[in-house]
Order: sequence, then structure tokens, then C-alpha cells
Amino acid sequence: MSEGFCPDHSPEYYEEFLREIEYTKEFRKKIYEQVGIKGARRVLEVGCRNGVISQELRDATKAQITAIDADHISIADASQRIKGIEFFREVGDKLSMRDNSFDIVFCHYFFIWKPKPFGVLMELKRVVKEGGYVVALAEPDYRGWIENPDLGLGKNHMKALEEQGGNPGVGRRLLSIFSSGGLETEIHINTRIWTQDELEGCIGHEWQNVFEQGLITEDEYKAKVEEENKIIAEKLRVVALPVFSAIGKKVVLPDEVIDPYD
Repeated sequence: MSEGFCPDHSPEYYEEFLREIEYTKEFRKKIYEQVGIKGARRVLEVGCRNGVISQELRDATKAQITAIDADHISIADASQRIKGIEFFREVGDKLSMRDNSFDIVFCHYFFIWKPKPFGVLMELKRVVKEGGYVVALAEPDYRGWIENPDLGLGKNHMKALEEQGGNPGVGRRLLSIFSSGGLETEIHINTRIWTQDELEGCIGHEWQNVFEQGLITEDEYKAKVEEENKIIAEKLRVVALPVFSAIGKKVVLPDEVIDPYD
């Protein structure tokens, strides 16, 4: 994973990102309405990757949209496919935008890659106008992973994520991060339960990712997949992941903000 304000998400977690995108599509529409995206003049998306959310934003508003990411290949791909958005590469811990520049700042599967999310939140808040919003559309909480029977898939995912610099429990921290940053904050939780089709189509690849991370041996990998396939065929497998969203409104507060993780 590359360093910078908008990290290059690892391939296996990008696959989870794409699955979650489809699952929470209708929920995101409600968030867009709640923050008044149709009336916005300037919108920023950070960590846009290849523009899946960017296209949604373009369809939802006539605002001027800026989308940024650290990965130049993703930015080039998105700019070729999606018109009417200013895409550019942004690397580093500080945004190049001026204070109070945007009505809304969106991110998706973004804080999960931030070991110090409070500082990142304050940078997003800086570029939002008073009365505007910082919106974390979705942040997974791998510490809340649910699976039955427990074959250790979630535990291994957490280990792999931490080794890549990810923050597996960031979802549950969003309220304290946003509130401590002086934002009037509303939190939502969606629990994405894997369908039978997803289990049949993805579980082998999930264990392959764990094996390729060096967390289990080849024999263990083969045994896990065999066990998974048997349980899934009997329709007895449960896998679910809680995903948090945060809507933070920028207001003037008299108290000094304090980093809860300082």
C-alpha cells in the first residue's frame, strides 16, 4: 500500500469495496439527499480509486466535482471513462485545496487506511465550508466480523489488513473521531450479509488471499476451502460484516477540539 493522503487500497480489500458498493447503493442515495447534494456547488471526493462513487456523484448533482486519489493509474482510468469531473492525483498528508472550498466532502473505504484518522478528519473539515458536510459513506469494521461456523476467516483478514497498515476497527470509532473534531455527527450501521451466491463464488478466493499473505500454509488453505465448500453446499454458512457511515456537519463550536487518540 502506497503512502499518502489517498492510499492505494490493496486488491483484496478493493474486491470487498466493490461488493459493499452494490449492497449499500440505495442507502447512499438517502445520504446524498440528506446532505443536499443537488443544491451543492462544489463537491470533493477523496480516495476516489477508479471512480465508482465518482460516477454516482456526477449522476446525483450538477455541482462542480473534484475527485482525488494517490494512484495515478486509477486516476487516469477514471478520467477516461467519466466526464464532467476534475480528476487529479493528490499525495501527502495535506490537501492542496484552500480552506472552506467545498460544500461536501465524501470518502468511501478511506479511513480504514488511516492509522491516525483524527488528523485526516481535521484536514477534510478544513476544506469544507461552514454548514457543509464531511461524509464517510462506508467504513468496514473487521473487528465486528461475524462468521458461523468460525473457521478463522475474519481473524486472518484482520491480520492481513493490519500488516498492510489498515485500521480494522475504524468503523466503530467514526462517532468519536467526527464528534471530537467538532462536527455535529450522525452515525449509521449496515451489516452486509453474504448471499449464498457470494459464498459460492468468493469464499475460495478469500482463503486464497489469506494464503498468499503467508498467514496459512498451502495444506491449511486446501483444507479450509474443502470445509467451506461442504458447509456452503449445505447452506449453513454465515458471513457478515458491519459497515459504518458518518455524516458530520461543520459548525462553529466554542470548545477546542481534542484528538481522542493523541
